[in-house]
Parts: sequence; structure tokens; C-alpha cells
Amino acid sequence: MLEVIIIILSIIQSVFGIGLLIIGTPLLLILNYDFFNSLNILLPCSILISILQISNSRFIKITNKKIIFLSLPLIIFGIFIIFYYKLYINFKIFIGCGILCVLGIKFILNKDLTSHIIKKNKKIIFMFIGLFHGLTNAGGSLMSLYFQELIKKNKIKLQSYIAFSYFFFATTQYLFLNFFSKKIIFNATNIELLMLSAASYMIGKKIFLNLNLRKYLTILNFIIFLSSVSLILSGLELI
Repeated sequence: MLEVIIIILSIIQSVFGIGLLIIGTPLLLILNYDFFNSLNILLPCSILISILQISNSRFIKITNKKIIFLSLPLIIFGIFIIFYYKLYINFKIFIGCGILCVLGIKFILNKDLTSHIIKKNKKIIFMFIGLFHGLTNAGGSLMSLYFQELIKKNKIKLQSYIAFSYFFFATTQYLFLNFFSKKIIFNATNIELLMLSAASYMIGKKIFLNLNLRKYLTILNFIIFLSSVSLILSGLELI
């Protein structure tokens, strides 16, 4: 079951730039994996897919690198909160509601207003994305919204920017948990899952080339919506 999930989500992330963390975290929590065990499974695969996407992209140079680096300490702060207050937080409901809020922002606000707000508050927004990612592991949803407003017509450039940012997000989480909290343990299972992710990337790459920007964003948002609703229902013990 876990192997199938990793294959499917690796393909999704290979297409959209996100997927393993934002969709994988709710799925594994629903399957009663511990939050940190979920990170142990998903982070290495997410990092690998991002590296493969970056290495095959011609849009490696990103003008807003400083904004990305500003958000990294906030990721650590978010993890710190989760680490010490995990007994007081229902992760399933918290993450599910967070994802729904992101989707609500995307579809409810006027597009011109959203674009204006993002362009005027880039640093603050990206720092908030970092904190949100540290707390929920779902910062990719906000990141996707952010870059969609900056890059509207080039799906290759959009995917590259998301992959570049996500690489730093996931790597920051991984290093912090591994060297400071000792919550990450790399083992034979991780190696097996990494091999599956690498193979899945080749499939996702072919799918990506055959999807237009509007279609693949619509599919991704629908998948995210379903996963967030399922997560909330699971947290409420309705499923």
C-alpha cells in the first residue's frame, strides 16, 4: 500500500511540482502513520523529485532567492511548535482546514486583487508560507498559489520555481529533524521508496509534457480538495 502511494504521489509531484508532502501527509495520517514517521517517509522522496526537476529545467536562476531563504527559519519555528505541542494538536483537522483555507483564498478572492496583494507583500507572504509549511507540511499549496500569480502562462517555468522552492523547504525540514530532533531515520525502506520515486519521475515527466497549464492545475486543486476533506472527516472520526 505504501509503495503504491509513493509511486502515485511521485508521479503527481513530477507533473505539478508538489504532491508528495501536501497530499501524502493527509493520506498517511488517515492510514494512522505518526506525523513525524510520515515526514520520514515523504521528505527524502520529495527532495529527490525536486532535484530531478531542477536538474532538467532551464529556469534554475530565480530572482527571488532571498525571499525563499527568509522563509526557512520560519519552517524550523513551525516544526518546533509541532514537536513540543503535538499532544495538544489534532493534526488531521488542523492540516485539512489549512489546505481548505488556501483553496478558498484561491477561488474566492478576485484574481486582480490577489495578484496585487501578492506582488506588494512578497516577503511577508513567503515567510508565512514557510511557517505554514513547518506547521502543516502543506506549504506547497500556498507556494503554488503564490507562483501562479507571478507566472501565469508558462507551465515549465511555474513548475521549476515551485520545485526550486520546495527543494529548500523539504531539505530544511529534513536536516532539522535529522540532526536536532532525531526524528528522522534513513533506512532500507527509504532507499526502496527513493528508487520507486526516481522511476515514477520518468512517467510524470511524460504526462507533464502532454498537459496544458490550466488542465493540470485544475486536476491538482481537485485532488488537494478531496484529500483535505478526507483528512478532516478522519480527524472527526467520521471515516
